[in-house]
Amino acid sequence: MGLGKQKAAPGAVLAYWLGNPVLNPATIIFLGFVLGWGWSLLRIAVGVALVAAAAWLGDRMSPRRVPEKAVASWEEPEEEEPRGSIFLRWVSAAGRLAVGLIPEYLIIVLILGATRAWLFPAMSPAVGHSVLLFIGLAIAGTLFVIPTAGEVPILQTLSGFGLGPLGAGALMITLPAVSLPSLVMVGKALPRRLLVQVALLVAAFGIVTGLLAALFHL
Repeated sequence: MGLGKQKAAPGAVLAYWLGNPVLNPATIIFLGFVLGWGWSLLRIAVGVALVAAAAWLGDRMSPRRVPEKAVASWEEPEEEEPRGSIFLRWVSAAGRLAVGLIPEYLIIVLILGATRAWLFPAMSPAVGHSVLLFIGLAIAGTLFVIPTAGEVPILQTLSGFGLGPLGAGALMITLPAVSLPSLVMVGKALPRRLLVQVALLVAAFGIVTGLLAALFHL
């Protein structure tokens, strides 16, 4: 949101937003130790391609095609020279963001939590390699919200119960990249149509990642 207000190009905003969780070095190292370095290499390769594709999508949107609400958020008047303690200014800025974002975030997370049983069904070897489940997990992973590196223990646990490389690969990319709460919150700084395209792009890359994981027998 801050980059949008500073008139950064949508492609740059998307590159920062997606690159931060998908290409997080600590998470990639953690992933390598837990699931194997082949998964880490796959994460890097697909992650770089995903970030580049999202940035390209963002840069295709000309200013005339950006909704007025988003343009207004980019063209706020310049603030006066900051005064007072930097700590107090930080608390004030964080408080203004929290008032708008935290209630919104909590409500959406509660709704997603209530539907978790349907988004992520009980896993077993009998269903873990299902193509239908694979596509469903790519979509569910795009919507669901997790903490940083939360996808690693999730993949480890589900794989132990029988999830195959198709579903594991899909979740490895889609879970950290975006979520429904993050899409809603970033919608205040980016065009909604662009965010829908990004969500579809993430789900598609999740499917590609699953296919690659199965191809290389990860």
